[in-house]
Amino acid sequence: MVDSANSSCRILLDVLTRQGLSEAVLSPGSRNAPLLIAASARPELHKHIIPDERTAAFVALGMAVASRKPVMLACTSGTAMYNYAPAVAEALYQHIPLIVVTADRPNRWIDQDDSQTLRQPGALRNIVKRSFNLSVSEGDDVPTRGPLFDTEREWYVNRTVNEAWLAATQGTPGPVHLNIQLDNPLGETVEIDDPKPQRVVSVVENPSNLPPERLREIATLLADKKVLVTVGFMQPDHKLNKALNAFLQLPNVAVAAEPISNLHLTPLSYMVDGVLCRNDRAMKERLRPDVVISIGGSLVSRMLKEFLREYQPAEHWTLDDTDWSVDCFQSLTTHFNLSPLNFFRGVTSLTHWLQRRGECPAMPCYGEEWAIVREKIKGQNDLYLRESPWSELKAFDTVFRRLPGEYNLFLGNGTPVRYGALLMEGLPHACYGNRGVSGIDGTSATAAGVAMMYKGPTLLVTGDMSFGYCPQIMGLPGLPQNFKIIVINNAGGGIFRFIRTTRGLEQREEYFCADVPQPVEGLASAYGWEYMRAASMESLEGALKDFFAKSRRSILEISVDPGTSAETLIQFLRG
Repeated sequence: MVDSANSSCRILLDVLTRQGLSEAVLSPGSRNAPLLIAASARPELHKHIIPDERTAAFVALGMAVASRKPVMLACTSGTAMYNYAPAVAEALYQHIPLIVVTADRPNRWIDQDDSQTLRQPGALRNIVKRSFNLSVSEGDDVPTRGPLFDTEREWYVNRTVNEAWLAATQGTPGPVHLNIQLDNPLGETVEIDDPKPQRVVSVVENPSNLPPERLREIATLLADKKVLVTVGFMQPDHKLNKALNAFLQLPNVAVAAEPISNLHLTPLSYMVDGVLCRNDRAMKERLRPDVVISIGGSLVSRMLKEFLREYQPAEHWTLDDTDWSVDCFQSLTTHFNLSPLNFFRGVTSLTHWLQRRGECPAMPCYGEEWAIVREKIKGQNDLYLRESPWSELKAFDTVFRRLPGEYNLFLGNGTPVRYGALLMEGLPHACYGNRGVSGIDGTSATAAGVAMMYKGPTLLVTGDMSFGYCPQIMGLPGLPQNFKIIVINNAGGGIFRFIRTTRGLEQREEYFCADVPQPVEGLASAYGWEYMRAASMESLEGALKDFFAKSRRSILEISVDPGTSAETLIQFLRG
């Protein structure tokens, strides 16, 4: 089969046709030549060639009105796109799905007096549901680890086109704009004998509940699969906590949760990085899931993300607490517009019903597999912790083990939240962190706000660099007496001493760690806080007893050697 040499155009057409596109209205041009060639190579797509773009758009509108299915438009670069505008506006207010694809020049030629160029990305944003822009070569040189895509460029195009289709068809239908920047050469073709199959993402619509027959279908599909539930940051939810714990009793289900998920699970459920940091491919192959169900917000754990990108599941499902466009593991297949609570309740109930009727196949002991690995590695970690020198690792481990259960814990970004994910075995009352965007700047102030709204005690664990952003929160009016702060003083940005990106740089200390000594004791005195300090294991054990016992606002500064801390953590992660 003769096809376009432009892989992005091939992927675009393959995804759209697999999603169900059957009609395309095309206007001739040179910049959109790869699109026209790719369209011509797909016999399942009915092509309608109309030179005048204004007429083409209205014809596509009429086709979509009559068929109630999306229709694709494709034009060349420049003002051709604006001829689509009247029909696209009509489609928006008639709620008609159009897939508007506009060819564009590369960014480097925009506003350079080159012919037929203008600022196309987002140009139709006021009359479409969503706008997307595919740049020329993003991700071309980055190979992927999983089997679905060879490069991140392929994943990026596949993901974006899936998003465009779903945006046009989900909820209230409407037009979407997909601008694709194409570089020379434009008219080249290739012979393709065995086209690579493209992944399509589907959405299951039913925001309140799924009918029993659909839940039975899901329960039957999952019964003989290894199912991994991943959980990012969430608000505490007692009902969801109960429903997920019941789901986790199924032998084929395991969980990889983070402390800021606020789900109170069996202690080693939070032991994720401690397992996945091991360079043991046989172990990781055993832990590879068939199906991943992800809930909650973005994950702290880089290791979990890398594991699931490399050992990709056959199915990745998200639920309605996640936007259907999120594809963090590069393997998304289905989004259910169903709450996690209703999903886990329904599937668990139907699975037990199938078991009672003898219709449930033998389930793999996947949860036990994770439990065995975790117990083994926990023993190794405990031995290492006992024998390791005074460091951040020992300080954080001690703090987490001594933290009373009634506390709200707020973990600062950078080092503290990562140590939490690495070391915490059980959760206090609640556990928070600013992990939506993960900025370092506002953690202290957000923790102060948490403390103001909780009757019980709140503890902020932060680093000296993060604490330096807004120490004035110590003087905020309305701050409760049971608010406490632990500052891990590791001489600046300690994270830069152990992450691969920066730890070997000669500029590391001056330009990245950027130690600016914080006068923690002076600030405590100025704001009327109780000040304590620990610089060894013995002094920390004693200080924590007094720290948690005090009934007034208190700050504990824990000083560690930065070099020792970085090396201790690196060796810990190497197993």
